[in-house]
Amino acid sequence: MTVATTFTVAMGLLAGNTGGQVQGLPAVTYAGARERVFTGVIALASQAAGSVIGIARIPLGSIITGMTLITDTSLGSATIAIGDTNSSGLYLAAQTLTTTNVPQRIGLAAAHAAPINTGYDCTTGLATKNYEDLVLTVAVAALPSSGNLAFVLEYALD
Repeated sequence: MTVATTFTVAMGLLAGNTGGQVQGLPAVTYAGARERVFTGVIALASQAAGSVIGIARIPLGSIITGMTLITDTSLGSATIAIGDTNSSGLYLAAQTLTTTNVPQRIGLAAAHAAPINTGYDCTTGLATKNYEDLVLTVAVAALPSSGNLAFVLEYALD
C-alpha cells in the first residue's frame, strides 16, 4: 500500500485533522467553492499590435480554475497575452493561436489556484480594492480582419 507523504496546502489541513488536534479546514475557495464563469467573444477586425482588449472582471479573492480560448480563424503571426493593465502576461504569456475550432486550455501555472489579491481597472489603469479586470494584449502583428475569438474564464469564489 502506498500512502501520501506530502500534501497540497488544502489536503494538509484536512489530513492533519487527527488525534485530538484543533481542526483545520481549507478556505472554501480552495475546497468546495462554487465555480463561476465569465465568457466573451472578440470579433476579429484587424486589431493592431499593441491593442488592449478588456475581456473579464472578477472579484478580488477569486482563484482562476481554468481559461479556454477558441478561435474560428488562425491568428497567424499575431500573439496574444492575457494579464491586467499592470502586467500584460500575468495570466497567459504571449503566444500564437493557429488551431481553429478546438477549445484550447491556456494559462500560466502560477496564475491558477492562487488567490487574486490585487486588481486593476482596465478603463483607468488604476489599482482597485474590489476586482481585477483581465485584458488581452495583441502583439507582433494585427489580428485577422474577420472571424471570432471566444474566451471562457472559470474561477472560484465563496
